Amino acid sequence: MKRRLADLAAASLCLAAIGITLLYPEQVKGRGMVLAASAAMLVFFLILAGKDRGRELPDRQVPGSIPSEAGLITEIVLLNEEDQEVMLWDLYGKTALVIGRDKKENQVDIDLSQSVYASMVDIEHAVLNYSAGSWYVEDLGSANGIRVKKAEDGKVYKLSADTPCRLGRGDCLYIGLNRLLLR
Repeated sequence: MKRRLADLAAASLCLAAIGITLLYPEQVKGRGMVLAASAAMLVFFLILAGKDRGRELPDRQVPGSIPSEAGLITEIVLLNEEDQEVMLWDLYGKTALVIGRDKKENQVDIDLSQSVYASMVDIEHAVLNYSAGSWYVEDLGSANGIRVKKAEDGKVYKLSADTPCRLGRGDCLYIGLNRLLLR
């Protein structure tokens, strides 16, 4: 945006030089050269400003960048029946997380072994992956499955095993009877 403004400002200066040259022809020496150079520079800066405008993606995620704050999922919260926070996991800097119950033979990132409904959670129940600016959840063939309540329509969807589902801010994951809010 700053580059585009700078290009437009430079184009405005070129336009002003052309206007002064045309309004006061007897005051400008080398009038033809000044007009030609100003016109060429005007066209050059307008082309640059147009290219800079094409690079702006206000409604889309720029590949490789951090999502806007409004759509950014930064944490997962385990909620109880009264919508109170029981546990919280930070997602900053992470690209993949395993949800399950931590046992000695495995290690999970989101450990639900201390939750009220731990018995309904497989040792490795699901995986969260960050790709192309979005988080996705995938059921790892769990016994009790995964359901997702989408914030956009309020509907609850049951996921098929090994089929990723794109997640949004405000969505709820149901791992067994455990409810995980993405915010």
